[in-house]
Amino acid sequence: MSRARVLADFVGGTTTISGNPTFTGSTSGAGKVLKTAVSEITASTSRSSATSFADDLDFGSFTPSATASTILIYGVANLDSDSSNYCQYKWVIDGTDYLSTGSTPFCTHQFYSSTSLNNNGFMPSTIFTSVSNTDGGAITVVCQGKVNGGILYVNRSRNASQGGSPSTVLFMEVSN
Repeated sequence: MSRARVLADFVGGTTTISGNPTFTGSTSGAGKVLKTAVSEITASTSRSSATSFADDLDFGSFTPSATASTILIYGVANLDSDSSNYCQYKWVIDGTDYLSTGSTPFCTHQFYSSTSLNNNGFMPSTIFTSVSNTDGGAITVVCQGKVNGGILYVNRSRNASQGGSPSTVLFMEVSN
């Protein structure tokens, strides 16, 4: 049986691959990874009176290598609020609010901090989406934060000595 057939059967779920198969040839065509980049924000900060959305996590821009491709975007943002307050995230992808359709949400994700758990932990917001690149122009990603009262904490829990992690976006350009 050819190695290509073994791989096809493996992908189809009818067999397992054993040994050390090698493949030759071109990887051109749709789905080929053209370019990748990671934007990571490690600094922990806070913003007082954060009752309006602001660009708390600006991941910058990604410039595709081609003039026609698809950009896959995976992101995780870490925000927190004071106890008994809402913590709200709004992702903005290439200038467009990342919100569901069929209703009128104002934020991508939110949680309510109602217990002392909030002092030590936070709930991240994750997204996975794609943008159609039709001109090779830069694609921007921002996560805005807001609370209904008190302080917004970025990349950390309310108690900075307890929890905190970077916020990150992965860009992956694939051919159409």
